[in-house]
Amino acid sequence: MSALRSAIQRRFEAWLDKRNPRRNAWVLSQNKIFIFPSSAGLGFLLMLSGLLLLAINYQNNLIFALAFLLFSLFLVVILHTYTNLSGLQIRAGACEPVFAGDTAHFHVHINSQQRPRFQLQVGFPQQRKQVSELAKGEGVEIRVPCPAPRRGRLYPGRIQVRSDYPLGVIRCWAMPALDWHCLVYPRPRALRPLISSARGDGHGEVFDMRSDSDEFSGFERYQPGESPRRIFWKAYAKGQGLFSKRYEESRADDLSLDWESLPELAVEDRLSTLCAWALECDRRELPFSLHLPTADISAGQGPAHLAAVLRELAIYPAEAGR
Repeated sequence: MSALRSAIQRRFEAWLDKRNPRRNAWVLSQNKIFIFPSSAGLGFLLMLSGLLLLAINYQNNLIFALAFLLFSLFLVVILHTYTNLSGLQIRAGACEPVFAGDTAHFHVHINSQQRPRFQLQVGFPQQRKQVSELAKGEGVEIRVPCPAPRRGRLYPGRIQVRSDYPLGVIRCWAMPALDWHCLVYPRPRALRPLISSARGDGHGEVFDMRSDSDEFSGFERYQPGESPRRIFWKAYAKGQGLFSKRYEESRADDLSLDWESLPELAVEDRLSTLCAWALECDRRELPFSLHLPTADISAGQGPAHLAAVLRELAIYPAEAGR
């Protein structure tokens, strides 16, 4: 049974891919919207069938009138449920990079266009939906969560926009394929201490990033706002004025995050360790370089440099460097 269900699901997804290919923005129209009675709607139709049989059996005009009135209401609800989604504009937004094991949040921009929208349910299939209501011409940005279990580029698949408005007896939905992805960095785990060395000399020195590497470098005039712990109180007590102590952070000659320095680790463990090293170097404002079999990034520091390093670690092919 499960195999049959999987086969049907694959055929349906292939049909959807052909009918509604991936793009950056969608306007929901007739050929992109599906509509079907909900479980409550099927129960409602079953009740109508029972009323109709009862009316036929007893030739009761009042029951006939009630059955036809309720069926007319059902037909009107179909129109209102469809209209609640028709013409809705959906556009893919940004997605901030995350680390493996965290939850990515994809931004979806929805615009109501020419009519108000009620009880819109937005989310990925098989996940909890977020409910929104929009006035005429109003737009909203919704952050849709998606698990990110592995590093690399995360393509979340189709998003589902659904409405059961107004009575819940009809379910109307669309599954547009938005052209977006999220960059998933390796989970940072420092399985080895960082080796600081000039590339190519064959010698290295363990750089303990947990130690305090600040070194005293002299005195200078105190500037308002500096920490009181840095004030040279002995000079102040002697009436020589306010001076503050200056410290410089001792730096290794070359902080090289090198793939070849971790030969005993598996691919994912190497990437996790390099990721942890990069984050720690950035936290301590230490310039560092990255050397992978597929890419080399020269020494630098700052948010842009860190983002470039983490990107190379994220997109590193799983089969390379084994």
